[in-house]
Amino acid sequence: MGQCYGVYTGSMKPQKYSAKDITRVDLGSKVIHKYPTPTKRYDIARMVVKGRFPKDNQYTYNSVCDFFIFVLEGTGKVYAGDEIFEVKPQDIVFVPKKNKYAVDGYFSYVTIDVPAFYDDQAQIVSE
Repeated sequence: MGQCYGVYTGSMKPQKYSAKDITRVDLGSKVIHKYPTPTKRYDIARMVVKGRFPKDNQYTYNSVCDFFIFVLEGTGKVYAGDEIFEVKPQDIVFVPKKNKYAVDGYFSYVTIDVPAFYDDQAQIVSE
């Protein structure tokens, strides 16, 4: 049988989280629906974008987390590093740490961050 790399072998047990467990953060043009996780090794959230975030010619810069964006519905753009990706449902964009990024459009997506995201890891930067 093959080996799985990076699998946590501690005492975690299977968990289910529901809408009642979500922490909702309204940032104006982006609403974060953050789910709890049993470890700081990763986290997961659903984002709803209505316009550009951050505004104007600004970007978020994360120095710690790599993350994936999995588009659920709608269309828009993901600015990551020097790339601009047009996105639609079922597209995935990978954004490595130490890259600026922004989102623009009207869409929702799931993000998986490794390690878990905390506000002090990211800052808003200009173009």
